[in-house]
Amino acid sequence: MKTQIKRLLLTLGFMTRIPVNVDLGEVRDEDMHKGFLYFPVVGCVLGGLCCAVYLLIARIFPEEFAILFSMLCYLFLTGAFHLDGLCDTADGIYSARKRERMLEIMKDSRIGTNGAIAMCFDLAMKYLGIYYCDVRWLMILLMPVAGKMIQGAVVYKAIYPREKGIGIYVGTVDMSTVVGTMILGVAAMVAAFSWWGAVIFAILFFLAWLFRCYITGKIGGITGDVMGAASELAEIELLMIVILLTKYAGMHPLTLFGI
Repeated sequence: MKTQIKRLLLTLGFMTRIPVNVDLGEVRDEDMHKGFLYFPVVGCVLGGLCCAVYLLIARIFPEEFAILFSMLCYLFLTGAFHLDGLCDTADGIYSARKRERMLEIMKDSRIGTNGAIAMCFDLAMKYLGIYYCDVRWLMILLMPVAGKMIQGAVVYKAIYPREKGIGIYVGTVDMSTVVGTMILGVAAMVAAFSWWGAVIFAILFFLAWLFRCYITGKIGGITGDVMGAASELAEIELLMIVILLTKYAGMHPLTLFGI
């Protein structure tokens, strides 16, 4: 139990700015790799905090402001970690350069035109997606979960494309850990959308796998930036899927309490 708590806290501290002020003792590579299991849990923590901000602001200001502040909370809690990955990936992949140059551009901390465009569209799509969903607080809660639960499709047996350095999770996570992450993700989606949740998970996981194939074809592997980009895309895809299923398939979001 102590080992699992340690791995959860390590993952929380690595993926967010939330301070983990406890002595975790010796940290081994295995602890980080096994901590991948708790990605959806970290997503739930992030989503819960953002949801709390949304509900609080919505009591004071119009709901549109609440959506914006919830998005700002997410960026603050993550340090825009995943959004930065999306921007770097867009700058590199759409630079129309050779593979080696793409990887150099992705490593550059400066943002380019393609990255700026990706960031603007990412934030705009999230705002509009949340605004047009029937149960906004639920989507704010679930978006970070969606971004984390599909990462197994991105990193499992993937190749790190750079000669120097190594992705912490890329190609290092075993099947049992990936399956555990998937189970937690499916559980969260089913709790929110009943059996539709399994359908939503399957669609998101498949889209993440297609994204992995596309990026691998471009740069020969997966980097941390690509993981961040996949997370951002999955969050937007969740919103779009829920809007479509609600409008055309008669799906109605549920919760554990049936409200």
